[in-house]
Amino acid sequence: MARSRDEARRRTTAAILSAARTAIAEHGAPGLSMRAIARDVGMVSSAVYRYFPTRDALLTTMIVESYGNLAGALAAAAQEAADWRTLGRAWRDWARSVPHEFQLIYGTPVPGYRAPPETIPAAAAVVAPFLAVAGGSIPSSFSAPVLVNQFQVLADDVPGANPAGVAAVVSELAALVGFVGLELAGHFVGVADPGDALYEALLERQAESLGLA
Repeated sequence: MARSRDEARRRTTAAILSAARTAIAEHGAPGLSMRAIARDVGMVSSAVYRYFPTRDALLTTMIVESYGNLAGALAAAAQEAADWRTLGRAWRDWARSVPHEFQLIYGTPVPGYRAPPETIPAAAAVVAPFLAVAGGSIPSSFSAPVLVNQFQVLADDVPGANPAGVAAVVSELAALVGFVGLELAGHFVGVADPGDALYEALLERQAESLGLA
């Protein structure tokens, strides 16, 4: 009996998450409505709160899942070739295949939502394969004392990494987020459309600046 209840709860939880992701894909995260999700799942609105006590709790679950999906795509790419360009292509491919998930974790912040601490390890798992590839680089432009101080703790957690390398990786990932975000929003249409060649040039420049060329 307990097993059947657990299974029913898992199915309902999955249905709520699926409806929420559909809503975000159609209307964006700021428009997420617990009442609308309940209607889509065929539940009374109060019942949804037995699974997710707040809208923020639902958002957090989806954000952690999306980070996990991206981390999984990067891990699969790293098994084929653990290099910066391969990881960068996997990043863009994932974002273009599920743009609503990319926007959920890297897009415009949802008004009133503040990410809780449990999202930090999920976000770190996305950065980890890039740090494994380039965290040991020592680019002089990222060796300023303030950067060394800021990134020392993170560097200590990555075998073979140093603060300058970690700072450089974080900076280059910010560039990838910016590129993909602009691309998904249509800003390259009429300029660099498709954006494949421009993205490859960005990855090449990044590899060179990180000493990976």
